[in-house]
Amino acid sequence: MKVLMQDQFTYKNPEALRKFITPFGSILPRSKTGLSAKEQKKLAKEVKRARHLALLPFTQTL
Repeated sequence: MKVLMQDQFTYKNPEALRKFITPFGSILPRSKTGLSAKEQKKLAKEVKRARHLALLPFTQTL
């Protein structure tokens, strides 16, 4: 699933970040994404930033 360049992990690109979020709203683990530890930390930080700015939902409704 490692399809994005590291510079595309930004809160300004929520469509790209949605690929790394489960249908219930949690961040996918490294074993599923195939990212390095450094990239996974950056991804998590940007997802949390996008959630805080209301660009991504915290949870999905059923």
